[in-house]
Amino acid sequence: MIHKIKEWLRKVIGPAPKNPHALWPFPVGAIKDFEPPKAEIKVKPALKKATTRSKAMPLKKSASPKAFKENIKIEVKAGKPIKQAVAIAYAEKNAATKAKGKKK
Repeated sequence: MIHKIKEWLRKVIGPAPKNPHALWPFPVGAIKDFEPPKAEIKVKPALKKATTRSKAMPLKKSASPKAFKENIKIEVKAGKPIKQAVAIAYAEKNAATKAKGKKK
């Protein structure tokens, strides 16, 4: 394949000049090592996961089991490990319980 490319270049461009420093698309010795340029693969940047609650939906401030489950789902969706998500949900539940007790 490279030999065909070399032949084609010689037909299109002409023979290499005798002077090795003369302007020509390739230096005289480099034509035997010529490889066609490889196509670059463009990679799209990965989407960032929401890792903080400020970017995701805020957690529910409630002691109900439904709010507890929703808080776990929100944290897992934000990329937290399950154990950490449960701990955060329990913290929110305890904070809501304490706040409820202080209001009375």
